[in-house]
Amino acid sequence: MSRKKKNKLSPANLEIMKIVWDREKVTIGEVFEAINDGRATPVRRTTVQVQMNRLIEYGWLERRKSGRSFAYSTAAGRQKTRKEILEDINKRVFGGSRAEMVRCLLEDGQVSDEELKALRNLIHSLEEKEP
Repeated sequence: MSRKKKNKLSPANLEIMKIVWDREKVTIGEVFEAINDGRATPVRRTTVQVQMNRLIEYGWLERRKSGRSFAYSTAAGRQKTRKEILEDINKRVFGGSRAEMVRCLLEDGQVSDEELKALRNLIHSLEEKEP
């Protein structure tokens, strides 16, 4: 299904998408329960339903009839969506410079030694792939 409109994912939409990505196929009831698990102020079921219908309209979710209810799955994978979100941020905030975006993420000093090691290994493996 192609997206009619390239809407960005709001925090509430992203919360739903994370649940669907984790479970692969869900019902509105399952998403409703997952969202409200441990939440001080519960979200109404109709709110979840409206958000999921919008995600279908925007092309982020797909819906199929499953017995007497509907099963929802993602139309876009988690990694593809992450890349789209990061590309949007990169263009709007960093003028397309990936180096500036990464610098911003790393300069605050909240990167663990393990993360730095993983990043060095990633850079090394990417350098080896270059012709």
